[in-house]
Amino acid sequence: MNNRIDAIYARQSVDKKDSISIESQIEFCKYELKGGNCKEYTDKGYSGKNTDRPKFQELVRDIKRGLIAKVLVYKLDRISRSILDFANMMELFQQYNVEFVSSTEKFDTSTPMG
Repeated sequence: MNNRIDAIYARQSVDKKDSISIESQIEFCKYELKGGNCKEYTDKGYSGKNTDRPKFQELVRDIKRGLIAKVLVYKLDRISRSILDFANMMELFQQYNVEFVSSTEKFDTSTPMG
């Protein structure tokens, strides 16, 4: 029986007029889930330049514990701004059979076309 859950990761480094709030990111991702259950991981006040973020590290631990089926983000740069870090994340996701979806971009490993 598969009891893994979906995860939403949201990050906002600073409050600016032109940046989307964590709350808006989460609502957008929840819409993509179409009402499914999920766990939210939010890092407010942290840059995407590296992965030294408390809730991101908690997400990684939960993935390694086999708890997560899918990770949703509003945009790719919310989870990482580093290509190397992102490549390492994708490797981790593949290793633990975790799908990855960027809600506003055509990036979805849960479909053949994604």
